[in-house]
Amino acid sequence: MANFEQKLTAASTEMFKSILEEMQNRKFTSVNFPLLLWGAVDTCEGESVYSALENYLFTLEDCVTPKEIEDTLSDMISDLEPEKKKEEKSDNPEEGKSDATSNDAKEATASDTAKSSTHQDATDTSKKIATNPSEELKEQTSDATVEGLEGSLQNGDNANFEEIPEVISADQSFAETSEKNMDDESDAIEDESDEDVPDIVTLITLTDHEGKELVIPVDDNVCKVFEELSKIIEKFGIMEIEPLHIISAMFMTDDDDFIDFFCALSCNYDDAKKYFHPDRILVYGVIPFQLSGFLSTLNEKIDGKAPCEILCRDKEADILWNIMLKKNKRNAVIVGEPGVGKSALIEKLTYDINSGKCPPEFKKFKMIVLDVNALIAGTSYRGDAEERIKDLIQFLKDNNDVILFIDEVHTILGAGSCFEGEMDLANALKPILARGDTIVLGATTQEEYEKYFQRDGALSRRFEKVVVKEPLAHNVYPMIKNKIAILSDFHKVTISKDIVNYAVMIACCFAFEKKNPDKTLDLIDRAMVYAKRHGKKKVDKACILRTFDIFFEMWDKMSIDSRKEVAYHEAGHYIVGKASGRLTRYIWQAVSIMPAEDYLGVTVYEDDDTVVPFCSLDYYIDDLALHLGGRVAEKIFRKVYTSGASADLHSTTREANYIVSKLAMVSEDCPNRIYLNECDSPNYSEKVIDAINEEVDKLVKKAEDRATQILDENRDILEAIVEALLKHRIMSEKDLDKVWKETVAKRTHK
Repeated sequence: MANFEQKLTAASTEMFKSILEEMQNRKFTSVNFPLLLWGAVDTCEGESVYSALENYLFTLEDCVTPKEIEDTLSDMISDLEPEKKKEEKSDNPEEGKSDATSNDAKEATASDTAKSSTHQDATDTSKKIATNPSEELKEQTSDATVEGLEGSLQNGDNANFEEIPEVISADQSFAETSEKNMDDESDAIEDESDEDVPDIVTLITLTDHEGKELVIPVDDNVCKVFEELSKIIEKFGIMEIEPLHIISAMFMTDDDDFIDFFCALSCNYDDAKKYFHPDRILVYGVIPFQLSGFLSTLNEKIDGKAPCEILCRDKEADILWNIMLKKNKRNAVIVGEPGVGKSALIEKLTYDINSGKCPPEFKKFKMIVLDVNALIAGTSYRGDAEERIKDLIQFLKDNNDVILFIDEVHTILGAGSCFEGEMDLANALKPILARGDTIVLGATTQEEYEKYFQRDGALSRRFEKVVVKEPLAHNVYPMIKNKIAILSDFHKVTISKDIVNYAVMIACCFAFEKKNPDKTLDLIDRAMVYAKRHGKKKVDKACILRTFDIFFEMWDKMSIDSRKEVAYHEAGHYIVGKASGRLTRYIWQAVSIMPAEDYLGVTVYEDDDTVVPFCSLDYYIDDLALHLGGRVAEKIFRKVYTSGASADLHSTTREANYIVSKLAMVSEDCPNRIYLNECDSPNYSEKVIDAINEEVDKLVKKAEDRATQILDENRDILEAIVEALLKHRIMSEKDLDKVWKETVAKRTHK
């Protein structure tokens, strides 16, 4: 066997530390087979092992519990304890007689031994170390060596074994080890035929996930496990060893103790071996070596870690599970703007699979991620890409317990067809997508979906479209709190929940073109950098705001009159929308009069599409009035129109045109009844176009009158909010509502 230089994952490291501790407690000199199995299923971080065992037992409709598994293993280990073996040996009279004979022989040669005391001492030391290395090392090590076997095991220092000829280090192959053991035993028998030959302890040196070495003393059966493990590693190209890999290697040895364990659980060993075969069970080693360059297992990356609590994505997740439970066309494409959490939704599904919170049919599934760019990278010769695609398709056919996720799924169109006549990835996938044998999930933006994906009808009809919208502001914190913890550990800076919510509001005001939760995470990341560089241990509001220094510079350059105009404009929007009474689907977030990018101020509100209003003409008039609220406030209170209302006029006119030409909401006295048509490119006669324009003018005039009415009725509230905005510059809906209520209270008192 080749040198064993593989790396352990965190779960495997904990597993071996648990084994070594138990070995010392039970006074074993090496790790035996039952102890190795016990460590694999006892490790708290090795939940995948428990899950695999439970899933297997579930398939057999057995009632065996994890507690029964541990008890069975504990009994097997107890039967092999050294102290019990010694007691049994002393109770046997024939064995006692043999011991007496051996002792007489030793006494007869005592005088000869005394003549070469130095040599004898060395021999005795060698025997003691071979039989009980932990005890002898404690007696023999100097100050320069690690104290005891425990220190060596924990610190990865195997220097204290260098002077022991009987101990074989892991830098030799198992073939060499076996041959050397036989030679040593033969020499010992020839030189000291009348003495017992001590057992030889084999040491395996492994590297954990942090780069530290662990020295593992093992018996011959465990050596066989590592031999099988090396074969598995070579076959599947595994980079790090998981406890489940070791379990699979155990099945390949056909050890009697291992078979007895399953028989004790009343389980069929042959069926278990098929279930735990490397081709089937290796969760993190399922990907063949030739595909490892462009396929990865998402289960491994988030094992034991909840990526985020997507409280507002339960509906989307449930839709995806329902699609994947179908018999045919079990594929879905997730469509949403960049930053809304499409990939995070896939991570949640994967976490649910790992934790068993998914539908029972998917408990054994693996989420495999395809990197399309890596798939076609380096395929400069004809047939290279096609060969990779064939390997991928064959892998999907052979593994019906995987879910293939493709980010930027529109890129599969044309992928791999570098030369004329070559088949691209999209066409290669079409046959298996329709049958339902393979599940494929993709993610892309709305623009790219319409531009590329949707145009291929044969491909798009094999996928169901699942839209992921930007989350509401109050749902952002639970979505990102785990990722914030990662940022906090990285920067060594803390942040409270209130400051996170404040960051959400600021992100909505200053990063208008981006989407949550990504824009809030980006803002918090930058705020933590600012706090760390200025010697702060905690992020406060100042850290959040200072990430937008350029906007503060623009504010300082604004005149007092300009600030007032912006304040009246934004306050007008807020009051008209809030006081209308019909716009119940809007959730108000904040009002800012700070300049940012292409606008001088902003009124932030969200559209909760779960609330369905009664969409009468009056509702649409109130909605148009909201758009015109800023312009009307400028006219009433500042007696002037500013350029800040240009965007409002554009959106108002566009929406009014839609209401008239698309929804056919026209006045009763309209000379021509307008019916539905495409408002973006209408194929109307000039007479109908004139009628539409006339109705649009009427609708806009009604909206302007409605805004004027609301602002006239709430002059005192508008003045109070303007004063507060000039003082604070940015106000949350909570603060605005407080000013509103205080003003109404004063009005009532008067």
